[in-house]
Amino acid sequence: MFAKTDLLPPDAILGLTKLAAADQREEKIDLGVGVYRTVDGATPIMRAVDLAEKAMIQKETTKAYTPADGAPGFCEAILKLVFGSDSEQVASGRTIAVQSPGGCGALRLAGELLARNDAAGISAGAPTWANHKPLLTAAGLNVHMTPYYDAKSSTIDFDAFITSIKKLGPGDVLLLHGACHNPTGADLSHEQIDAVTDIAAERGFLPLIDTAYHGFAANLETDAYILREMTRRLPEVLITYSCSKNFGLYRERTGAIIFAGRNSDQAAAVKSHIINIARASYSMPPAHGGAIVSEILHSREMAQIWRDELAAMNQAVRNNRKLLVDTAREAGLGNQLSYITEQNGMFSLLPLTLEDVTLLREEFAIYIVGAGRINLCGVNAGNVGHLVQSLSDVLNR
Repeated sequence: MFAKTDLLPPDAILGLTKLAAADQREEKIDLGVGVYRTVDGATPIMRAVDLAEKAMIQKETTKAYTPADGAPGFCEAILKLVFGSDSEQVASGRTIAVQSPGGCGALRLAGELLARNDAAGISAGAPTWANHKPLLTAAGLNVHMTPYYDAKSSTIDFDAFITSIKKLGPGDVLLLHGACHNPTGADLSHEQIDAVTDIAAERGFLPLIDTAYHGFAANLETDAYILREMTRRLPEVLITYSCSKNFGLYRERTGAIIFAGRNSDQAAAVKSHIINIARASYSMPPAHGGAIVSEILHSREMAQIWRDELAAMNQAVRNNRKLLVDTAREAGLGNQLSYITEQNGMFSLLPLTLEDVTLLREEFAIYIVGAGRINLCGVNAGNVGHLVQSLSDVLNR
């Protein structure tokens, strides 16, 4: 059966993490894996999560299966977090959520749902998160890349993006990022979101909004603009949501797929298909993370602790962005990296080639994904000097 099975190469990001862990050089800097980290390189358990987990365990009386749509209270809480507790989207019943095994699980469910409904294909702005294409093509979709980010200017090429999506129509899907674009950090402005929404309304294509960093750009309310505005104005929107970053529940694999439709009947029908797809794959999601999120969001005290913690994490990443840009300017790189302070979230793209990235790893012990994606959480006062000097050396060769 498996005699001809070849060994596959390691995943690019996971493989890089393994290489970095094995590197014994003292000056090593790991800017690869996409998790929040403190100055000392730790990814701590959030205080709100710790409180919720303890409270949940004390109340737990069974390990029986959870409902098919997730841990009790989770879906309700996520819908209110995303759309607002008094929103029309929630009150009307035309939005539904199903808990998934992380954001990846939500994307795979979305892909299967779209394939089941004869989606013509899915378009994504280039570049996009490395795992988008594998997840969606494995579900049977054709993924097409469209212009989005201009690496030369380190800005969104909005004219090219708009020109491309005006060619889409009914049956097509447009993959959009919620706040904090991965890998570029370059988000659409509210005005640009409005323009894309106008085109979606006119052309009839379906937005699929992948939301992995809610709360890491401006704040939870502002970051939800694309989700709330598109679901307010368009007849159908799919959303994938991850609790890995904003709740720090990476290993708990907690996420959701959300659908906003024309009415409650359509929403219920779509939910039945999502549950049916999940049943044929993993049956039902892991309960633990969903129960933690539900516990936090149903407690005014814990929810406020969580919001405060998330805001502090957001500010820490922004501080790292400023630190890198200021240090680069002082080291003689001028404004080459100034765009970084205008972007959002954990990631940005440095103006590097694949050869530059290899050189930084081999000569300077600096680990960077692909052709320049860095996790700003890996930058701190103790290593920014070495990072900037190494970048200067490579960029000026």
